[in-house]
Amino acid sequence: MKLTVVFSDIEIGSGTVTDDFVEDELFKETIISLIKDSRKQETDLVLNGDVFDFLKVPYGHIYPRHVTEKISLAKLEDIIKAHPKFFLVLRKFLKASKTNKVIFVVGNHDYDIVYPKVQKRIKDELCKEDKVLRKRVVFPGFEFTDGLVHIEHGSQLDSFFRVDPSNFLHPGTKWLPEPFLLLPWGVNVFYDVVIHMKEEFPLTERLQPKEVLIKKLPWKLKKQLVFGIVFYIIKSFFVTQFTERHDPLRRFRAADFWLYVKPFFKMDFHLSFLNMARRKLALHDFKVISVGHNHTSSVYKIGDKTILNTGNWRDEYFYSSEIDEFIPKIKSYGYVLHDKNKVIKCELREVVSKQSNISGEGLTEDVLRNRRVLE
Repeated sequence: MKLTVVFSDIEIGSGTVTDDFVEDELFKETIISLIKDSRKQETDLVLNGDVFDFLKVPYGHIYPRHVTEKISLAKLEDIIKAHPKFFLVLRKFLKASKTNKVIFVVGNHDYDIVYPKVQKRIKDELCKEDKVLRKRVVFPGFEFTDGLVHIEHGSQLDSFFRVDPSNFLHPGTKWLPEPFLLLPWGVNVFYDVVIHMKEEFPLTERLQPKEVLIKKLPWKLKKQLVFGIVFYIIKSFFVTQFTERHDPLRRFRAADFWLYVKPFFKMDFHLSFLNMARRKLALHDFKVISVGHNHTSSVYKIGDKTILNTGNWRDEYFYSSEIDEFIPKIKSYGYVLHDKNKVIKCELREVVSKQSNISGEGLTEDVLRNRRVLE
């Protein structure tokens, strides 16, 4: 018998205004509650992508688009300092049983963990010099399969964020001789437009769905968000990729133009990748595919197979039209009991957030500046 527990989209930052992980204690309590079960059978704790939010961690006072190993290591140090409880409880989980493992799968916010020195630093923090424990901290890359259970973040099934794992490190250029990550083009939008709004109005990005948020935003912020991004995409496609053609991160395929612009015309900002997950499930022998990425908690049954969408642990709110308030989203994780021949249990387990509601009436700039960090 094997237990696989799956968490995704925790998005731990560095304690700045752009850090969206605020319920450290709740996460710690949840992992501790799983230790009892982990002592009954071999247990994998799979942290399925976007565990760390390297994208929103500043390097000094900037957000470099060309991310080298040195930059990733510096960001990781800031994350470790900001969230000691997270690393403490993972260490406690590892030590609770001789068969417990912690497995880090790459997501689109923590591409940085592909760097060997970043992996080593995480192991140092969790295991110190304990060689036995270090073997039980695993970095499988962009996906992890254990018999009938397959786990991947979901970004590799999403055309916005898909990268080539075999060709993900640029060897460097004359102007930047160090290797750097070949991040997808959409990261440019984030760093050149969204992150600046995020720093000033950190709550904005946490309110869902985006269609409702945009309708309720003050005109100034609506213009800054929608028109700012659309203008940036048009400028990037027709101007920047030619004036900065020496930069591989600026290159913009013609096929991508409509891909990025379409959501703003349709006012549809949902990440659509579950059809790809269904196809993958149909083509392989595994019975469960667990994904995160779109911050949605759901279980889809397809015959005797399951798509387990594990939701998120970052601070986030979903609008209720009945009370005209944004309600804290319930945290969730996947719980899968299985052996070599069958899946015995596959379910979502929910954990109620301790945050309070946010009124949908009058989303002023002052309200959106609130970080909602618990004391």
